[in-house]
This record gives sequence, C-alpha cells and structure tokens, in this order.
Amino acid sequence: MPSSGGTPGTTDQLSRYIRDYLAEHDESERALARRAIDPETGFTLQHGWINQLAQNRVARAPELWRLRALAAAVQKPARMLAELAAAQWLGVEVAEVPQAGGDDWVAVTVPPDMTPEERERFVLFAQDIVRRSTK
Repeated sequence: MPSSGGTPGTTDQLSRYIRDYLAEHDESERALARRAIDPETGFTLQHGWINQLAQNRVARAPELWRLRALAAAVQKPARMLAELAAAQWLGVEVAEVPQAGGDDWVAVTVPPDMTPEERERFVLFAQDIVRRSTK
C-alpha cells in the first residue's frame, strides 16, 4: 500500500469529524471499523487506527483507500473526507467552484487568521477568476 505525505497540521478537521460522528451515533470505534471496508480494494480499517485518528494521533495523511473505507463506514462521499484530510494534514481548504459543464474544485491555502467573512470573499474571488477564464 502506498504511503502518503503530509504531516499533522495545527487543525483536526477529519479527526473531529470522526469524534463527532461516533458521539452523535453513540457508536464505538469497533462498530465503525466493522463497516470500514474500502469498496475498491476490500482493505479494512482496524479499530485501533480509528482510535488514533479520532484522537488526532495519526502522523501522516491517510492513504486514499483508508479514506474510502472510512467514507463507506460513515456513508459519506470519500471526496468529503479527503477534503477534511487535506485541511488537517496539508493546511489546504477545498472550495467548490461551479462551472458550466461540470463541477470543478480549487484547492487553496487559506491563511489561518482569516475571518469567516474574509474566507467567503476569497472563495467568491476564486469563482470569479474561474468564470472569467472560461469565457
């Protein structure tokens, strides 16, 4: 299995999502692990890895197969979990940029001191650039 890069960030988006999911569904890490099967490879997640993820103790960004397995377990798109992982390990936030003919996305590094209003303006600015470049 290929390894992935990145180092732990100063945020915990994916770890927090998993903690919140477990709490909201009153579910154990073991129960979640039983459903965490990558639909492409058949690889499974161990409850110990899920525990480490939930406690923000995973040193490297998860491999894609792990994100797919986790997505299958929580019944969410793998892309959503990949975006949370990108934010946590790479400091990158993904903004959806609607475009005629399909859905494209842009990955940008957002300064940590931006307010929510500044972030929103930043995304609108990126969308405007895409609209102008596709005309």
